[in-house]
Amino acid sequence: MQLGSQNKADMPCSVESYINEHKVTADVAIAKINELVEDEWKTTNQARIDHRDVLPVVQRLINITMAIPLYYSDGIDGFTFGEGIQEVLEKLYVKPIPL
Repeated sequence: MQLGSQNKADMPCSVESYINEHKVTADVAIAKINELVEDEWKTTNQARIDHRDVLPVVQRLINITMAIPLYYSDGIDGFTFGEGIQEVLEKLYVKPIPL
């Protein structure tokens, strides 16, 4: 991970923010963020099962939250360092697997 490599006008990435707030190493911050993402993934999935009749607008919000692991997988902050996610998006939308 390229910590501290963003432009001066950019906000710190989530890992850098966690490191600064909790005074931990990058490895600890990444592990904790991954744990938080996994916990929220479980909560969101359970909510989808428990409340199948949610409004379409709410369902769209749930779908957005379901994409969080895509942005924060493999210890990479996909919002700050988007090169990794570009390949995934190309596979999903530009070069989909033929059915």
